[in-house]
Amino acid sequence: MNRSSPGHALVHVPPVTRELTGSWLRRVALACGLPAQNLVRGILSGTQTVHITGTPKTALEAYFNAPARAALARFTSIPLSRLYGLLPELGPTHSRLRDDKGTQAAWYSPARAWVTACPPCTPRAWSPQQPVLLYPGAVGHICRRHRRWLLADENGPASVPLGTLPEVLAAHREHVALAHNAPGATGALTVAAAVVWSWQAQRWHGDSLWSQRTSALASLTGCSPAGAAAHSLIAYPETVRVATLLSDQAWQRQLREAASKQGMQAAHALALVGIGQRIGRPWLADWLTAIPRTRRLDPGEHDPLKWWLGCLTGPDTPAGVLWCVPNTLGRPVEYSDRLSFLTEARVRSVIGDARTASLTGGWEPVPSRASPAAWYRNGQ
Repeated sequence: MNRSSPGHALVHVPPVTRELTGSWLRRVALACGLPAQNLVRGILSGTQTVHITGTPKTALEAYFNAPARAALARFTSIPLSRLYGLLPELGPTHSRLRDDKGTQAAWYSPARAWVTACPPCTPRAWSPQQPVLLYPGAVGHICRRHRRWLLADENGPASVPLGTLPEVLAAHREHVALAHNAPGATGALTVAAAVVWSWQAQRWHGDSLWSQRTSALASLTGCSPAGAAAHSLIAYPETVRVATLLSDQAWQRQLREAASKQGMQAAHALALVGIGQRIGRPWLADWLTAIPRTRRLDPGEHDPLKWWLGCLTGPDTPAGVLWCVPNTLGRPVEYSDRLSFLTEARVRSVIGDARTASLTGGWEPVPSRASPAAWYRNGQ
């Protein structure tokens, strides 16, 4: 392989901020007219044997161990510190690679959600043959400049125009403010997602806002309403508003005082009233109170809000547990798992429809680690 040409391309096809390493290498390979695997072998070739697991055809992300990262920096003349700042998954070493086993690289599936970059925001990097794939981080799943929710499609641009969904754009502005101002914003969003999901899973068939968004998303993407129902966009505004309220320290003090003076039931009622007002469902408390009288709850059903209140008001709750949702309470990460709660149709056929519309991947509320079992306080 002629090192001058690929090296020149690596410098003149720079990574986009938060790009998948594999996405960048594919774009460079395209500029060089090389297969991506050959490009990687050329970058890493030297006196030592190069070991590469997997291929660009089987996985999207490229991982390097320490010797391989050093070789990449030498080849590109780009300092590792800069590469780390641009490529979130370049370091540290993947758990399946070893730094002391020579030069190693691997193609694996991305460890976190990714999206297709907004083409108008990355015009110089974009190519019809190779889209730019990014990790959106906490709030990068929406391009407010072009008013689009970015989806995940490795073959080309995929996004949802938000011109007819102004409440989603408004929620994103609130989400950005929360992420900048609240230290526990990511955890708060995870808890809020679990709380809102517990209501979604009970099928608010009559909720007009969610029905309208589901119909809009289905129309904009060509997906069936059943397939669109499980997408994060549907409950995004409510999730962000609940997260903002949960993060409000003054509101937390009110709940602690109510629990101390009147008991947990009073604190729970107060929380439901506050959340109902914040998300535009003043009937929330009455509706949830009526549920046990209208149907029998499954033994596995729990209340994430009660769990959170138990952590908030507990006298000896360890720091950090407040935002760590137990696995039993969290919102299902997999799209198919959420669909199984939301549709009466066969999940396999519906998931295929959603996958075709690029709705099964992309940004999700980041799951927090499971809390210690001793701090599970459901039913308080």
